[in-house]
Amino acid sequence: MAIGLGDIYEKLEELVTIMDRVRENTENIATPEEKVDTGFKNMTEEVRGLKDEFRAFREESRLSDSELRGDIKAILNRLDVKEELSALKIQLAEHIAACEKAKT
Repeated sequence: MAIGLGDIYEKLEELVTIMDRVRENTENIATPEEKVDTGFKNMTEEVRGLKDEFRAFREESRLSDSELRGDIKAILNRLDVKEELSALKIQLAEHIAACEKAKT
């Protein structure tokens, strides 16, 4: 059986078609890989951002706790002052009563 130019041309066309399909498949495979790589990089950056936000929130919370402790101390000090003032008022009232009694 002799192979003619037409047969060779047909086989070359088939080979070109196969090569085009391989090229398309390669591009189709490469594109999702790039998307996955890009998606992974974006996710990694988002996770870093969330970590930074969490750290900032945690630091903010710590400051809030210390400020709250300071506020509680200030309130307790005011209560102590009020108690001392009440005690002084009682002593003053007793002193005034004693003075009134001594006058009579």
